[in-house]
Amino acid sequence: MTNASSTFRALVIYALVLPVALVVGYMVAVPADLFSMGTVGLVLAVLITPLLLRYHHPLLFLSWNMSAVIFFLPGHPEFWVVMAFVSLIISIVQRTIVSQMRFVTVSWILLPLMFLLAVVCVTARLTGGIGLNSLGADTIGGRRYIYIFAAIAGFLAMAARRIPPEKVRFYVGLYFLAELTNFIGTTAPWAPPWLYYLYVVFPVDFTSFTFASPGQPWGHEAVTRLYGASVAALGACNYLLARFGVRGLLEGGHLRRLVLFVVLAILSLLGGFRTFLILLSMTVFFAFYFERMFRPKYLIAMALLGILGAALVIPLANKLPISMQRALSFLPLDIGLEARESAQTTVEWRLQMWEDLLPEIPKYLLVGKGLAIDAKELAAAEAVRGLGESESGTILVGDYHSGPLSVIIPFGVFGMLGFIWLMAAIGRALYLNHRFGDPALQSVNTLLFVLFLARVVVFIVIFGGFYTDLAHFLGLAGLSIAINGGVHRPERVEKVTKPIPLRIRPAVRHIPEMAR
Repeated sequence: MTNASSTFRALVIYALVLPVALVVGYMVAVPADLFSMGTVGLVLAVLITPLLLRYHHPLLFLSWNMSAVIFFLPGHPEFWVVMAFVSLIISIVQRTIVSQMRFVTVSWILLPLMFLLAVVCVTARLTGGIGLNSLGADTIGGRRYIYIFAAIAGFLAMAARRIPPEKVRFYVGLYFLAELTNFIGTTAPWAPPWLYYLYVVFPVDFTSFTFASPGQPWGHEAVTRLYGASVAALGACNYLLARFGVRGLLEGGHLRRLVLFVVLAILSLLGGFRTFLILLSMTVFFAFYFERMFRPKYLIAMALLGILGAALVIPLANKLPISMQRALSFLPLDIGLEARESAQTTVEWRLQMWEDLLPEIPKYLLVGKGLAIDAKELAAAEAVRGLGESESGTILVGDYHSGPLSVIIPFGVFGMLGFIWLMAAIGRALYLNHRFGDPALQSVNTLLFVLFLARVVVFIVIFGGFYTDLAHFLGLAGLSIAINGGVHRPERVEKVTKPIPLRIRPAVRHIPEMAR
C-alpha cells in the first residue's frame, strides 16, 4: 500500500513538473520578450513557494538592504518590497493556523505607526489617490506610497517572531552584508557582455558612468561617483561594528579587524557623498560614547589613529580620486578645484531649493500635497530642466533633499507629528534594548541604537527622504525587536523594609486617690 501511494505521488509530480519544464525550456530558447520573461518568472515563483513558506523570515532580512529587483513584475519592484508583503501574509496565515504562534508586539511603536499610516492614506485619498503609471494610471508617484506601505508591512513581518539566540549573528549578517550587492551595479562599465544578464536583477548604477552636478546640463563637470561601492563598504563597516563594536576593533590582538574597517571606510568615499562620511563618523563617535570607552588607553588609541589618518590624507588630498576629494570637501583640506566646485554647486542648489520651498509650507499644513504627480506637469518640468533650471522639476517630483520638508509638505503637520512620535518610540525601544538587553547582544544592540541616532541627525540636518528613509528606521527597529524578543526593561527591585517592632507598654492600673 505504501509503495502504491509513493508511486502515485511520483506520477503526479512528474505530470506537473514535466509540462512546466517544457514550457520554461521553450520560453528560454526563444528570443526574450516581456511576456516570456513574465511567464518564466511566474512559473519560478510557483515553484519556490515551498521555500518561501519555510525561509520567508530570513529572506526578508536578506532583501531589506539588497539592490535586487523583481524584473518580471510590472514596474520592476525592489526585492525587499515584495518580500515585505509576502512575509507578512505568510506570518498572518501561520498565526491563524498555529495557535501557539504569537506576534512580538510593541504597543508604543504600533500606535504612532498606525497613526502615520492613517495620515498617509487620508492624504492620498484627498490628493489624487495612489497612481501607478506602470499599470496605466495617469498619475505618477504611486511607487512612493508602496515604499511606505512596504516599510510598515516589513516591520510587522520582522517582529512577527523572535530570532533564536544562536541565529542572531546569521540574521545580522544577512541584514547588513546584503548591501554588498549594490557593488554589482557599479561594475557595469567594466563588465564583459556575457555578464549583462546579471544587471536584469541588479540594476546598473549609472553614477558609475558619469554624474553631473545638480543645476547644470548633464555631462558638464561630470564626476565619476561609485555609489554602489560606497553603500557596500558602508554596510560592511556597520556589520563589523555590530559584530565586534568599537571596543572589539581597538583592543589589542585584533589589528586585522581595525585595518579592514579603515580600508572599508576609505572605500566608502568612492561615491563622493559627504553624507556617508558624516554618517559613519557619527556612528563611530556615538558607539564610542555609549560603549563607555572614555578611558585613557582608548582615547590615546583614537588620537593616534586620527593623527595617522591626518598625516596620510593631508599631503595626498589633492591627489586622491575626484570622488574622494568631493567627499572630503567639507574639511579644511587642499583638494582640487573641480571637486570643490562640484560640491559647492550642490550646496548652493540645495539652499536655493529650500529657500524656494519655505513659503510653500503654510499651504500644506492641514492637508499635505501628497505624493501623486501629474504626468503632463512632469513632462513640462523636464523640458524646463533641460534649460538648466532643475529646481522646478525636482520640487515637482518631491525630491526635496531634506528630511523635514519631505514629511511636512506631502503630509502636513499631522504627518510631521506622527513621524516625530514614531521616531521617539523607536529611539526609546532601541535604547532600552541597548541598556537592558542580553549582554551577549550588547554590540549589536548598541550599533542599532547609535546607527538610528546618526541617521536621524542626518535626516533632519543634512539629507533625507521620508518614503525612502522610513524603511531604514523601521528596519533597525524590526531587527532589534526580533533579536531581543521585544523590548527589555529594567528589572523592578522591590525594597525590603524591616518590620518595626511594636513596643507594648504594660497596662497601668489606675488607683483612685482615696484608695492609696
